[in-house]
Amino acid sequence: MKPEDVLLVRPQQERALVKFRKMVEAGTETLVELGIAGLTTDAIVARAGVNISTFYKYFPNREAFICYLGIKFIEQQTESIRKVIASMPPDAPLERVIPAMIESSVEDWSTNRGARALQGIFVLNPVLYAEYSQSSQDVAEALRPFMAVWNIKGSFADWQRMHSVFGDCAIVLFDRAVKAEPAEQARLIAELKALAVAYFKTAVAPS
Repeated sequence: MKPEDVLLVRPQQERALVKFRKMVEAGTETLVELGIAGLTTDAIVARAGVNISTFYKYFPNREAFICYLGIKFIEQQTESIRKVIASMPPDAPLERVIPAMIESSVEDWSTNRGARALQGIFVLNPVLYAEYSQSSQDVAEALRPFMAVWNIKGSFADWQRMHSVFGDCAIVLFDRAVKAEPAEQARLIAELKALAVAYFKTAVAPS
């Protein structure tokens, strides 16, 4: 699913695009400042300086707006991880690839304040949870060429299942890391990398 799939219509003209972007920016800022409870349609349009009818031209309700922001972040994060994987040599060890993926994910969470504010509902909102789960599957697929290199035992379905489990846990772990003070954040990221490596190494067949 693309973020645009939740829209009633897609903005086409430049003037419409400007208003649409203002709403998205205003909604993100409101979300960061006031949280989910404060993210009302009235608050969004007031901050964006647009009419309420403009909001409902593109979004059927507030939930669709939240899904738009969430799916957009998931898409961004998945693409970032794919780029990290694609940059690795074909014989890169698990101990190099997995930590690099963690760094990329933490960076995305750190720089996207709106996503951090949405974190609490990623596993509660059926649409966002489905998209996040699909992202885990996409990452598993991107790592598929490394399965032989790393001597991963079991089927690809087993490998996908591992990514689904780790993805669900990672939502909370990433959120904790990015909200921590710098010194504590560095320790949490190091622990998260070690945890991820240890977890995925359980799938490595004994030599």
